[in-house]
Amino acid sequence: MELSPKEIAQIYKQRWDIEVFFRFIKQELYASHFISVSKNGITVMLYMTLIAAMLLQVYKKLNGLGYKTAKRRFSIELWETLITIIVKECGGNPELINKSFFHKFSIP
Repeated sequence: MELSPKEIAQIYKQRWDIEVFFRFIKQELYASHFISVSKNGITVMLYMTLIAAMLLQVYKKLNGLGYKTAKRRFSIELWETLITIIVKECGGNPELINKSFFHKFSIP
């Protein structure tokens, strides 16, 4: 009973902002299921999700798009870029994908 009504309202507002933020991460960035259950794994997933969200916001602003359109276009352009990198690394031969490209990133 030491807090004023104004302080309580401010704390509740901060709590609500956190709830909205996590709802955004879960619904818009599909981060509702974590692959890892360790503290480090969850931390990495959250950082990756936040980086993706920031990149998406920058893309949205630079292209003057709405959120859903930016999200769709960003995903398409990212996928096309990844495919281009894979094809270049494989010298245009898709049979080399598993042998040359992904071998660099495989876990020993």
